Amino acid sequence: MEPNKASTRNAWDTVASTTTQLRDGSLDPALTAWVKTRGFNINSTVFSSVCRFDDGIYTGTLVDHHGHAWEFLADLNDPEGCDLEDVTASLGPKSPDHPNADLCDLVTMALYYQREQQVAA
Repeated sequence: MEPNKASTRNAWDTVASTTTQLRDGSLDPALTAWVKTRGFNINSTVFSSVCRFDDGIYTGTLVDHHGHAWEFLADLNDPEGCDLEDVTASLGPKSPDHPNADLCDLVTMALYYQREQQVAA
């Protein structure tokens, strides 16, 4: 994809940066390990955003290799305090296939980014 608007390039760059940081463990190696232990292939999972609430507590959205969007709460200090939910069915305009999709939305961009990776593979 060749984004022609700055806002679209910014969304692409944000998704790419977050994904790279999770894949190489530079954001938090323990979070990267948590994603892997949940059965996601870190090399094909794309991250729209990750927010750190406190030491070892993160929330965000990821897209797996099947193109499913998952919202997560990872409490790395308390495995019982974690949540992971497939929200693909309720994406609405966040889906790139929706007529009102906006590639500036980070979830939409992550889904699009994941599709682009699949095509490139």
